[in-house]
Amino acid sequence: MHKGVAVKALAALLSLTLGCATAPRPRSVAASPAEGAPAPAAARTDAAPTRLLQGPTSAVLAALRPLLSRGPAFIVRDPDGGPDARITLVTLANAPAEGVRRVVTTPTEYPTFMPILRSVEVISRHESRTAFRFVVAAPLFNVNALCEMRELGERRVDVIVTQSETGPGGSRWDLLPDGEGRSVVALTTWGDPSEGHWLLRQLARRSPSAIAGMNIATDSVLALGAVRRAEIQGGRRLPMRPAAGSVPPGELAPPPTGEWVGLAREGTVLSMLMTEEGAVRQVTVAAWTPAEPSAVMARLRDVAGYSRVWGSMREVEVLPRAADDPEGAVRFRSVVENPLSRLEGVQRARFGDGVAWHEGVSGDYAGVEHRWDVVADPRGGSVVMLTGGSDYNRAGWITRRLMERDPWLMAGFAGSWKIVWLRNLLRGV
Repeated sequence: MHKGVAVKALAALLSLTLGCATAPRPRSVAASPAEGAPAPAAARTDAAPTRLLQGPTSAVLAALRPLLSRGPAFIVRDPDGGPDARITLVTLANAPAEGVRRVVTTPTEYPTFMPILRSVEVISRHESRTAFRFVVAAPLFNVNALCEMRELGERRVDVIVTQSETGPGGSRWDLLPDGEGRSVVALTTWGDPSEGHWLLRQLARRSPSAIAGMNIATDSVLALGAVRRAEIQGGRRLPMRPAAGSVPPGELAPPPTGEWVGLAREGTVLSMLMTEEGAVRQVTVAAWTPAEPSAVMARLRDVAGYSRVWGSMREVEVLPRAADDPEGAVRFRSVVENPLSRLEGVQRARFGDGVAWHEGVSGDYAGVEHRWDVVADPRGGSVVMLTGGSDYNRAGWITRRLMERDPWLMAGFAGSWKIVWLRNLLRGV
């Protein structure tokens, strides 16, 4: 996080439009020091606890590798655990690991690729540690944060957020050489906005997976911005950020199945399909459930019961079939209400063997599609995948303003919304 905390205040606002069902706040567990970290500095009475952050194993990296040619990939462990969720983003960088490390460990340069930052000040440096603070003006409140960075060799950097209106948090960067002039960048984070500003506490209570959604948005902006900065410094002719946050998705399809599907038993897997410039085209989120495929498909076919699955879907009205609807398709009008956004329109649900499509027909859903794939797991249960585009139509006015300031947020928002929507479906099965 560190500079990501600056985004977190903004990214947290995204959850106002995530469509979360109301749920009790999860209970957090005691903190653990970062594995392998040096002895901590003298304790402060206002210092945040640290939590155990494990980088991705070689087996996880190998499983995710086929997804990285599309764009960044995530594995989210304990996604319904609130502050106990652990998010790991993995992406390829067309820059050496040392170049990415230089960007990450130079806080004074953060404003060059993080336009939301008002100021960054290095307070002190001592051997491998750097203390710094920054200020960002968020739409509804200002954020001040104090962070401590620890450089643990050439391939790892840890950051602890000791004070912030966004609550405690921390991050771990693992920077792995990957051939001449290339590297694999892994960012693992945790954060607890339920201990932050009053507004963030309310957002964190909206769904067990709301905090994971916030952190996905944060990590997307943070990692993509840092990697792009390193690539430019390495000589690549690229814009600092894409001109637009998204492009038309084209025909929706999840990534080809492979070893990465097995990771869905360990956590929720997210894959982003992006253009070379960095605009998001499609996002797929996958998770395992002990329910059999038939049970998941039955829930998707029960259109009239959607409001019991997605709490923000206040009204669902099944409509008569149109003449051009295929056999078994269901048209329905729905109203989705969140604090800062409201969607109303008509969609068509149609179904195949282990697949369902939601196609926007009119109103706020016009032209927007989502695809659900349900695959039987040979070891039992199912892997459920949700694929769609940027979901810009679901963004409230604050989120759209943030996307104008930093288009990288488009990818983060698409991932945030989908993981919450998918987790709500699985809890309803």
